[in-house]
Amino acid sequence: MAISIGLLIKEVAQGKGLSQKQFGEKINRTKQGVASIYRRSTIDTELLRDITEELDHDFFAYYYEQEPLKSFREKEIAEWTTKIDDLNQELSLKDQLLAKNEEILSLQRKYIAELEAKVARLEGKEA
Repeated sequence: MAISIGLLIKEVAQGKGLSQKQFGEKINRTKQGVASIYRRSTIDTELLRDITEELDHDFFAYYYEQEPLKSFREKEIAEWTTKIDDLNQELSLKDQLLAKNEEILSLQRKYIAELEAKVARLEGKEA
């Protein structure tokens, strides 16, 4: 299904209460230029970027639902998901190491306390 980008832009602009003239002023186009945009089925990416910015609406997202961008996006998402999974696994391993280190520190503190108690008892016997 082909995207009628002009109609989508028109719907969003009108939804924001912008007349053709007001919208044209935002994107540096005349009223007639805006009317031309509303009739388009294709659009220059630079212009679409400007419109996206002015209307605060991601018009590029409509294209991500169609091939080949859909496949590119899915591949990118899969790569990021793999990276996130790898980082989560690494984080889990580091958490396990920290827990072991805390356990070792606790045992060392306990051992030091026992040694200090022995030293105190020995010093008490010598006196």
